[in-house]
Amino acid sequence: MRLVKERKGQFIIIAAMLLSIMIVSVSTVIYGTVTYYRQERWEEYVTIVDSVKTASSNILQIGLANYTQTSNPNVLRDYFNSWIRDVRNAYPGFGVDVGYDLAKSPPYSLGLARSWNQPTSYVASNATVSIDIASVGLTGYNFSSHVFLKMSILDAGWYSKESQRYVIINATVSREGPEPIVNLKASNFLNVTLDGVSQSFSVKRYYSSTYSYFIYEIKVSSIYSKPSSVEVTLLDNRGIRTISYTETVEQISN
Repeated sequence: MRLVKERKGQFIIIAAMLLSIMIVSVSTVIYGTVTYYRQERWEEYVTIVDSVKTASSNILQIGLANYTQTSNPNVLRDYFNSWIRDVRNAYPGFGVDVGYDLAKSPPYSLGLARSWNQPTSYVASNATVSIDIASVGLTGYNFSSHVFLKMSILDAGWYSKESQRYVIINATVSREGPEPIVNLKASNFLNVTLDGVSQSFSVKRYYSSTYSYFIYEIKVSSIYSKPSSVEVTLLDNRGIRTISYTETVEQISN
């Protein structure tokens, strides 16, 4: 009887140990699975937010390009409304909702601003986007985006020496950041006019120690009298357009 009791006691101890090992093992597996699942889901949420940020910036860029070429003042509003419907349909299981607020403080109207036909011209788009994800209780998260293009005519001069007559226009171009745009080609400068007449021209880029900036030098050859006005039309590599104009043209003899 004592031997039987001892064996029974040993069996209970061994069973308790095995049960403890099983509980610890199962708990570890469950914890690891839940943690992995949460991490995977959170990565999906982060991806959604990043995608919304990227898409909203693209809308501002495409909308601004469209606006500068068509002058449609409602283009951003139409693009955002269409995009929001697509976002809701794309993530039905996440409870994703996106909203937007187009900048309206001067100089903006419906998220768009434009100042052309000045020595310094610019165009811009600006919006604040909000995102809610009901499945994780994320509400009220918002961020602002803007797109910008500026061109400045620094100076324009008519150079005359014997039989050589030409006009040099020095201009700078920058975008949001702000940062200079340094990869433009002559084809990006759609049109150069002197006194309202389109001209043939050449373009070269260099870094100016005088202005501490990258300069686009636009040269119009065979101009035998000093023009009273200069206009330059630019289309950057994003399809955004702006127009600068000046009536300050110096006569320079060299």
